[in-house]
Amino acid sequence: MAGSGTAHLRTQDERPEDQRAREQRTDAGSGNEALLSVEDLRVEFTTAAGVVQAVSGISFDLLRGETLGIVGESGCGKSTAGRAILRLGEVSGGRVRFAGTDVLAASRKQLARLRRRMQMIFQDPVGSLNPRRPVRHLVTEGLAAAGTPADQRRERARSVLDSVGLEYDRFADRLPRQLSGGQAQRVAIARALAVDPELIVCDEAVSALDVSVQAQIINLIEDIKADFDLTVIFIAHDLGVVRTISDRVMVMYLGKICELGAPEAVYESPAHPYTRALLDSVPRPEVPGGFAGPALGGDIPSPLDPPSGCRFRTRCPRAQQLCAQQEPQMTQTKTGQYVACHFPLTD
Repeated sequence: MAGSGTAHLRTQDERPEDQRAREQRTDAGSGNEALLSVEDLRVEFTTAAGVVQAVSGISFDLLRGETLGIVGESGCGKSTAGRAILRLGEVSGGRVRFAGTDVLAASRKQLARLRRRMQMIFQDPVGSLNPRRPVRHLVTEGLAAAGTPADQRRERARSVLDSVGLEYDRFADRLPRQLSGGQAQRVAIARALAVDPELIVCDEAVSALDVSVQAQIINLIEDIKADFDLTVIFIAHDLGVVRTISDRVMVMYLGKICELGAPEAVYESPAHPYTRALLDSVPRPEVPGGFAGPALGGDIPSPLDPPSGCRFRTRCPRAQQLCAQQEPQMTQTKTGQYVACHFPLTD
């Protein structure tokens, strides 16, 4: 099984033909079907200190068969957005439509059916698994809840474990504590696959793993995406990982979308100053001093009291008076990506 015996992270030239073709898309207007549509999604948490604005009105479409990478600093709202899309927690406002169904308005019965079609893989591979249950039960717990007969659950467990590179007879009776981090994440992936989903949200799914194991899991996600005809949201803070796996990249800052576009455009010609700063912060051995540009100044503002206008303006070297007075809207640039900036770098 690809990804189980090597730490090599495939380049784009090694990816399947259908994935390479999808990388040419730059926006949701390509004519392909939108499986997921997010409109003005907002998530707020009330605390003793005030209201935390975790996600503040983000909108995007996710095309069927696409991998959307979401990247940004810790606390930018990317994981909260991923959970909100699956309604794993309270949502303050907006609309999420999955295959034409309003997720946020769905009844408990409707939501139970929807969640078989939308699965999440969590950051902590061991912590996301019930420590008292063997692998064969963990993988099929969704099927058991749906009333699937035991013999069918067993065959499905064997099939999906094989798909993620784990031999059923060796791993079926193991407990999570008997697994390595990489093996536990493979079990988590198999559990998601068992209910035959259409969308998988990977929430920092490789960040807790060793670098060599990260490459194996990323290669595995690409394989199962093709084999199971999946649509993927891949949330991470590692810019290199996101570029490798994504058809489009969405950059978030303090609950807002800064930039959205094809990896080649976003990484080679970033339009938003924050995207540029993120890329410049990645160590590069070929550059004198190790970094392509100066460190990003200032602290991230509090989501309890975000800046007026553009939320990045307090740290932005291009900020002007307009940036404090008016919130920038998403507009398309000459290079094809979308950016929320009054003075984009492409000007």
